[in-house]
Amino acid sequence: NHARTVTSLRSTKLKEEQIQISKEKDEDNGALLMDPLSSISTTATTEGTAAVSAMEEGGWANSLLWRGVVVILCALWASNFAAAKVIMAEPGVDSALYALTRFSVAALALLPGSINAVRRGAIDKETAWGAAKCGSWVAFGYLGQTLGLLSTTASKSCVICSMHCVFVAIVAEYMRNQKALDAGVADTSFDTKRLLPAAVAVAGVAIIELQGAAGAPTVGDALSFAQPIGFGLGYLLLEDLMRQRPQAALPVSAIKLCVVATASFLFFELSPFILHGESVFPPRIPDFAPILNSPSALGGVLYTGLITTALALWVESIAFKRVPATDASIILTTEPLFAAAAGAVTLGETFVTSDYVGASLIIGACILAVSIEDEASDESCDPYDDSGCVPPRTWPEGFE
Repeated sequence: NHARTVTSLRSTKLKEEQIQISKEKDEDNGALLMDPLSSISTTATTEGTAAVSAMEEGGWANSLLWRGVVVILCALWASNFAAAKVIMAEPGVDSALYALTRFSVAALALLPGSINAVRRGAIDKETAWGAAKCGSWVAFGYLGQTLGLLSTTASKSCVICSMHCVFVAIVAEYMRNQKALDAGVADTSFDTKRLLPAAVAVAGVAIIELQGAAGAPTVGDALSFAQPIGFGLGYLLLEDLMRQRPQAALPVSAIKLCVVATASFLFFELSPFILHGESVFPPRIPDFAPILNSPSALGGVLYTGLITTALALWVESIAFKRVPATDASIILTTEPLFAAAAGAVTLGETFVTSDYVGASLIIGACILAVSIEDEASDESCDPYDDSGCVPPRTWPEGFE
């Protein structure tokens, strides 16, 4: 009787386990039907992580490979400037419509994977708010870029954009100084060496503006300076966010792009007044027909939205964790050279000797800024220490 009772209990337990497994399968199938994009994104993320883990075993060849990936990312970002000029040259496609379409496409591309990350608890409210503030500065940089390209060349805009490395170095030193002052540290003097790269960069910009092939300075040049300010401050905010929540890279990137898309929509609504002094009432409904009817504009929007924005952000979050920050910084200083090449091929823009000299000074200033920061950093410094020490620079995930 005891043996029969044990057998009966085992049989009952086995049936319960089979029922539970059946329920879990039904739930999984239901989830797949309700949210197929999230399921696809989860599978792609898992496969991508496995591929990265396998590649990490490649030693020096793998290290060289990831540096090559950063070079490719640099070339992709540089191509944005020429692509934007080509798109906005199409009939009916102005800067406001281009910005709205590009960043809406990019945000939608990252949305499925971001929703899945939120469901896993990868981000909290504080991080989301920080991502929104970061996105507002990035939007400031992108809108300055878009408006500036209306009256300046792609290569000159990119050269001005590259000054973000100098801007970041100066602001980071100021923040370190303030942090040490608040902590009561006696030595809170500003490191004047941080101003040397800025002086070199200003000299480079002056040469390009006054002697370059693009002619005299324009309003677009002034608007382009929103790039180093917006992207630089966005970088500093993002670095702090990623130190606290490194697993929130994808939703943070999506939130940033949603903020940029929202800012682009506001710019679209206000553009009649900003660009032409016309009334903004009644509110406009975006007409995407000029983009949809133009193969060049449609291809350009898909390229800048999906490839150089959404995809580049995802690849960047992987590559920049495997390349030393100093190396990545130096590689990215070559962006103006790629932008000049893209402008020459697609737009017929030219670079004269003074342009090369000015660009070389700006690139040299960026390398100098990185070297000074790398020399001043302390490997043992805790980023959350209030002593005012300088932690080694790290590349945050999802930085544009």
